Amino acid sequence: MRSFLAEWGIDVGLLRSNPIFRTLFIGRLVAVFGLSMLSVTVSIQVFELTGSSLQIALVTSVLGVCSVAGSFIGGAVADRVDRRTVILVARGVAALGFAALAVNAMLPGATLPWIYLITAVDAAVASAGAAAFGAAVPAVVDRKDLPSTGAVMALSIDIGSALAPVLAGALIASADIATVYWLVLALAVGSWLVLFRLPPLPPRHDDADDAPVTPGRRRSIRALATAGLHRLGQQTAQAWRFSRGDRVVGTVLLIGFIQILLASPFALIPEFVTTRLGGGTTEIGLLYAAPAVGALVAGLASGWITRVRRLATTAVVVFAASAVCIGALGLSSWLWAAVLLLALAGAGDVVGEIVRFTILSARTPDHLRGRITGLWQAQATVGDTLGGPLLALLARAVGPGPAIALGGFLAAALTAATLLRAPVRNHRHDPEEDTTR
Repeated sequence: MRSFLAEWGIDVGLLRSNPIFRTLFIGRLVAVFGLSMLSVTVSIQVFELTGSSLQIALVTSVLGVCSVAGSFIGGAVADRVDRRTVILVARGVAALGFAALAVNAMLPGATLPWIYLITAVDAAVASAGAAAFGAAVPAVVDRKDLPSTGAVMALSIDIGSALAPVLAGALIASADIATVYWLVLALAVGSWLVLFRLPPLPPRHDDADDAPVTPGRRRSIRALATAGLHRLGQQTAQAWRFSRGDRVVGTVLLIGFIQILLASPFALIPEFVTTRLGGGTTEIGLLYAAPAVGALVAGLASGWITRVRRLATTAVVVFAASAVCIGALGLSSWLWAAVLLLALAGAGDVVGEIVRFTILSARTPDHLRGRITGLWQAQATVGDTLGGPLLALLARAVGPGPAIALGGFLAAALTAATLLRAPVRNHRHDPEEDTTR
């Protein structure tokens, strides 16, 4: 049994041996639990206020636009200043937004515009902090530990995502929406206190163009803002050129975009459950939690990934298989079949994300990691921003089930087609070779 666990089980040795990584893991675990509850609660509140899946998708789109901006800005800033500072400031501002959502939910007439505004601000600052967080993690571990690092960090997401949606649905059914928002705020404060213990995490710079900002002559606010925007554009363009120049990096970013654009039907879950499966808020929470449960099981059994060398091919295969499960979900009409298919999709997604983390971390220089992480988050967010309304509009024409099925099967076909690219088929990961440029 021990040999089986050693060969196939997740390697959590870094949590014992690396105190900085352990602090990052705990802080993220607590934060993700709260954010997962928040996501479900916002969706349920919007659906209760409007009865429309399209409104859920539109809220997601607004969040997406703000998240993209936050990802690019946070990534660029995290490549120039202490990443710990960026993380703490972003988490602190987001906590204020959670308090505002709770107050809005307690008012006699909770309004949709306030939900749009507050969650938009939260999305921007949370994405900025996440970009800094994503850049900090690979910098505090050895290159040979990247696959297990990706698996452990995925575990921090999966644990929270597996339990939080069910808890949120149950609390809304037994108490109210405001109670969940206050709990999210408490978790955000707890996460901030954990991450406050981090030491400074400055980026490493390989050239003068990316050197940290140093004090200079005083300039007007307008001049500083103009220069800052120009610099941000230059830095973002540098990350974009890097991702386009490295065919493997570009492809793993692309397949994530396809998956989220076409095979992430979460805006349709409330409508799908109520009209197709005949369920309520508890069943909605169950379906939201199912992918994370599958991801948690797959993450705990992810030890085999450290022995895989054809990582790019593996990412394509597991993402395509996950998309097929989403396509089959759209054809199902039984609750537990839907739960199983979403769990399988979640398992495939987490394996793909561990592999993508390993590839991107191994091939990206540290002075670009904040921006590449921002680009990674942005492609996911843009896919969600466009995909949610696309599937919602399609659901109006053909129903939520057929819309989910069409999106999933199309995503599987497009993802599989990326294997036609020779650099992807031929990619081999060497844990000892430094492939950053």
